[in-house]
Amino acid sequence: MSDHRLRKQRRLERLQRFLDWAGRTHPDFVARQQHQELWFKPYSGYPLPHLGRIAKAFWLGLDEAAAVAAGSAPDPDRLLGQALLSASKTFGYPVDVFGSEKLFTGGAASELLEPHWALNLADSDSAETFAAAVGQRLGDAVRERLSILAAPFAEMAEEDRQRVLERVPQALIRLDDFLPRAVEVLNETRHELRFNVVLTHEDIRLEIPRRLAANQGRLLGDADVAALKAEAERELRERFAVLVGEADALDFDLHQLGTPRLQELMRLESDKLRRALRHAVAQQREKMAFAVLLENNPRFGQYHQNYPARRLTRTWTALLGPTNSGKTHRSIEAMAAVTHAIYLSPLRLMALENQERLESLGVPCSLVTGEEEIIRPGATHFCCTVEEFARFRRQQWEVVVVDEVQMLADPQRGWAWVDALVSAHTKRLLMTGPALIEPSLRTLCELCEDRLEIKPTKRLSPVTVARHATTLERLEPGSLLVAFSRRVVLELKGLLEMAGRRVSVVYGALSPEVRREQARRFRDGETEIMVATDAVGMGLNLPAHTLCFYTDEKFDGVQNRPLRVQEVKQIGGRAGRFGHHAEGEITALEPHVLRNIKRLFHSPDDPVDLHQFQVRPSLEHLRALSDFMEEPSLLRTWLTFNRNINYGDAFVSVLPEELAEWIKLIDLPGIDFQLRWIFACTPIRGGLEGPASGQAQRWLRLVTRGEPVDLPRIPLGTDLAGLESALHVVETYLHLARSLPELFPALERGQEHRDLLNDAITRELSRRRRPRGQEKGQGKGGRRQGRGERRSGRFGR
Repeated sequence: MSDHRLRKQRRLERLQRFLDWAGRTHPDFVARQQHQELWFKPYSGYPLPHLGRIAKAFWLGLDEAAAVAAGSAPDPDRLLGQALLSASKTFGYPVDVFGSEKLFTGGAASELLEPHWALNLADSDSAETFAAAVGQRLGDAVRERLSILAAPFAEMAEEDRQRVLERVPQALIRLDDFLPRAVEVLNETRHELRFNVVLTHEDIRLEIPRRLAANQGRLLGDADVAALKAEAERELRERFAVLVGEADALDFDLHQLGTPRLQELMRLESDKLRRALRHAVAQQREKMAFAVLLENNPRFGQYHQNYPARRLTRTWTALLGPTNSGKTHRSIEAMAAVTHAIYLSPLRLMALENQERLESLGVPCSLVTGEEEIIRPGATHFCCTVEEFARFRRQQWEVVVVDEVQMLADPQRGWAWVDALVSAHTKRLLMTGPALIEPSLRTLCELCEDRLEIKPTKRLSPVTVARHATTLERLEPGSLLVAFSRRVVLELKGLLEMAGRRVSVVYGALSPEVRREQARRFRDGETEIMVATDAVGMGLNLPAHTLCFYTDEKFDGVQNRPLRVQEVKQIGGRAGRFGHHAEGEITALEPHVLRNIKRLFHSPDDPVDLHQFQVRPSLEHLRALSDFMEEPSLLRTWLTFNRNINYGDAFVSVLPEELAEWIKLIDLPGIDFQLRWIFACTPIRGGLEGPASGQAQRWLRLVTRGEPVDLPRIPLGTDLAGLESALHVVETYLHLARSLPELFPALERGQEHRDLLNDAITRELSRRRRPRGQEKGQGKGGRRQGRGERRSGRFGR
């Protein structure tokens, strides 16, 4: 009888035994009129007790007594019980494989209900005989499948046979895993699958190592191995012919790439090989051209050797310590004590504040930022943003102050701090920042062959972390509440105002003038609470006794991430300003946030230990390179510069991704190279999708035609977001007016518009929501707790 007929007969016999028992035992039993192959399934949900499991037992070949017993009370510790319960537990049996016992699995116990298992099992009269039948069936299947291995194993010595079996899986094995692995090991054992192919062309000789794959899905004979090797060699020779032919077409000597690179190319398929060779040839020609450029043009030498400052042995004095430790104050005093000094800051607001501080000491001081200049006649002191130092680096100074020096590690702007530190022509270089930057300063100072003095600073007023979290309602006047997005800051402002509090706000999109006015209102007591983003971490002196964290996470442009140790210390250090409070306190609105803030605040800083410093090329470098390569694109020239200019191990030229995206938008053919550079160096606030970006691109097209650009019409009667966007446009115009005054002539009117917008934004931010109890319809003295108040309570817990 064929296997198919045998399985069909078993299925019908077992069904009939089940129907006879069910009809005899349960008078109310009604059989299905039609039964599919898995005939037990329809009875699984039958209302009679245990009927479904008993049907499964009949299906598996148990006789009546065993089926009823097992189905009524299945034993989960036995294979039969596991099958009836459709358990996922794996079962297995030992099988002798050519003299070595291996434990094979048939899969999950539930798989025994599948026809390929159940209908191939002999009938059984107990759980024990069922398990034996399963084991017998598994062993038969294994031996049948492994019969193809009998001949090669028979030819092998016992020691070699055992060595092969040891290399296949040793734990519970699936047959589908064992057989391919055994075939693979036998192919490796019986044949030498490694070989070399020698390829020659003129005086080029490549020896390409190759290895045939052992997992061919079949046992290989000697003729099979020879054929596979011949095919592999034929493919390599065809590929080599493609390589030689492509090189001839490019008129390129393959020797220039060297043997290792040629061997890498030979691993590629023909189409990829052609593309890779063309790319390699372009790189090699670029490399050779740059070798000539670097040899003949001293401007492309070591980065730090390009500046006259290398003729000096400078003293770097680093005031390193926490926030509110008097670092900047001591720096300004050092500037005031000499006749020619400059202060470099990361923010326009900080430059403005320290200009005013110097002038309050009786020292005339000019201000230079990207958007404005305030030049005091005869002044020999300057405060400027760090990016503007390029215009002053050739001057000699008695003191150069670099504030927030840890910014040299910033991936977007760090190049400006590195450039200032390397190029400042002064015998006394003074810098401020946290202690974590000390290792990087030591490395950079040694590269410049200067002397470094570290002067640690200590906080002037103590700050502690509160034991308990607070709520919005319990925030004391003079508190600073820090969130990490403009949206949340404005929401918190509204909630506090609805509770009757007077609030100032600061966030990144606000101009320095608006931030300063908001800080003044808080400082002078016109508002009780300051709600701010981490923009308060630099540049604002706020007399806040308590600093409250709304959350311990921030969005970094890609995802929400936990705050870092230095961020918590920089922000938290704003609590308890020296001269205003004897001490400061840090708290949070949620207990778990407070716990994390406390842990971070008391954690040691991770040192910033840079061994490679980011810099960026000058316009002169890029223009020389563009002319040399006959490459009109600013972006491609910059990228080529980054690939090829050797600044040594310590300096690396970079092009930040955001800047590269901006250059793509303005790198248009026919536009003067220097003009594109000026626009590339113009900060675009509000992002590349914002109005300032669109206006700047339109202005670039106008000035390319030689047309002066008038200041666009500025809408004042709009909402806060509209006012901020308008301000971004005006500030972009002012920056360009500083660089291209003839083409952007409305500098004074732009400054007036900026003042108007700043006033309008300040008025909008000063607009208060009505406190609860004073909403329309409640009367003067009415007080009603509505949904807004309850929501405030939840917001502040």
